[in-house]
Amino acid sequence: MNAYEYLQALRAALAVLPDDEIDSAMRYYEDYFLDAGDENAAQVIEQLGPPEQVAEAILRDYTGVARRRPERFEEEKAQTVDGVPLGRDGKPRKKGINPWMLACIVLLALIFGPVAITVIGAIILAVVGLVIGIAACVVAVPAATLIGGGALVLFSFLLWATPASALATLGAGLAVGAVGLLLVLLVIKLCILFVPPIIRGLVALVRWPIEKIRNCLNRGA
Repeated sequence: MNAYEYLQALRAALAVLPDDEIDSAMRYYEDYFLDAGDENAAQVIEQLGPPEQVAEAILRDYTGVARRRPERFEEEKAQTVDGVPLGRDGKPRKKGINPWMLACIVLLALIFGPVAITVIGAIILAVVGLVIGIAACVVAVPAATLIGGGALVLFSFLLWATPASALATLGAGLAVGAVGLLLVLLVIKLCILFVPPIIRGLVALVRWPIEKIRNCLNRGA
């Protein structure tokens, strides 16, 4: 029996299940065979066992879940009155956020909202300014080195009346230009490594208070 025949036998053994459940189970075992590769199909079949045995385990799990669903449904249904869920004390639970909690949240937002926005804005501006300053310094050094090397190379062409000086200047310009080029490549690599995490950190810093407020509102709902 190869992998195709095994999967066909498994699908046939699961025919009593709904189509979506069969497709879900088959995707799992198809991926299992694909990950193992054709050369390991026999070993996978040996590990899994007969397709009927695998189908029996799947059917056992499915029927166990299906058997528990009505019990849970009846329990939830019994704990509601006119569609309103009951609390532990047997009284209907109120939906929505508590008015007092909502008033406290609004009051706190009015008092501390501007302060929090100002502090967060100042922190973001400071971080952005620091990043821009560091980036400017990091970019300026290799750029200046590269430009200086190019200037020395161009200047060497004006010294050919004295070949020794011209060659020395040309060599120095090429060396400085090579160092500048290496620094430029290094800066690009550092930007690739560090700029995305910095941007993600700034986004997380901005989203943090919003998520906190949202979680508070969801817990109170």
